[in-house]
Amino acid sequence: MRKIGLPALVLVVAMLVAGVAWAGEGTAGASYLDVFGIGVGAGPAALGAYTGAPGDVWSLTYNPAGLANISRIGLGVSQIQWFEDTSYSYLGVGFPRGEGGLALGLSYFDLGSVSVFDGLGTDMNETASAYNFGFVGGYGFDVPNVCGLSGGISGHLIQGNYDEESATAIGVNLGVLYGLMDEQVHVGAAVRNLGTKFKFDEDEDEQTMTFAGGVTYTTLPEQIPNVEVMVAADVVLPQEQDMQFGGGGEVWIYDTLALRAGYKTGAEFGNFAYGAGFRYSDFQLDYTYADYEDLEATHRISLTMAFGD
Repeated sequence: MRKIGLPALVLVVAMLVAGVAWAGEGTAGASYLDVFGIGVGAGPAALGAYTGAPGDVWSLTYNPAGLANISRIGLGVSQIQWFEDTSYSYLGVGFPRGEGGLALGLSYFDLGSVSVFDGLGTDMNETASAYNFGFVGGYGFDVPNVCGLSGGISGHLIQGNYDEESATAIGVNLGVLYGLMDEQVHVGAAVRNLGTKFKFDEDEDEQTMTFAGGVTYTTLPEQIPNVEVMVAADVVLPQEQDMQFGGGGEVWIYDTLALRAGYKTGAEFGNFAYGAGFRYSDFQLDYTYADYEDLEATHRISLTMAFGD
């Protein structure tokens, strides 16, 4: 059997910084790449916490309950320049539907060329392409007769391709979100990656089921004139991994310029992320920078557009 070389394995281990699980053989999440665990959108990535966010098109991969707050058609495009010349692209769309919001997303993770080894570990002096593709769709809705409470569900399909092998898995994600204090505070919870096993050749593994809880606080317009502040905090517990914490904040000035900073522990190696955003009319451009010490810095950029009334 042909195997991916050591440089590729090191690269995939590095991707733990994004919630991707690539552990040893026989452990949860050992043989698949969770392309939605990376975190889409430059704004959410800078905050380091989005489970309790009020909700927008990016909520699809964090907490689908947030989709209930989509009030206009929205389009989101996100691009990440990752480690070792790899890259991650995401395209998402969301629109109001009934008493909630519906969203769809496509992702593509290009891992580039990696060395190929045979079953004995001998370098075959060959390279192979590796990439991952994902599709996700979800719906968030207001829970009847419970003021401020919303629920959400999403389903995803992930296909991994390494050399001549491929594997596919499907999964379900569930979430709830509760707003209180005139929607200033939102508390959210989600469980991700409930689904089928991922199988490459004879290696089989479960998706990394992950529990997440979060809270956000947003100021009201009259509290600080022309300035809106949001702070967020998350607790994340991936299956058979240590608990992780994240937190950060953003400041919007005159609803035009945003400044953000966030911090994550655990799988994020405890590093800071910094970002900025610019909004004009129905368009918003965001950028986030994160430096992972021994690894290369990463750059994220995303563009969101809103349509209709």
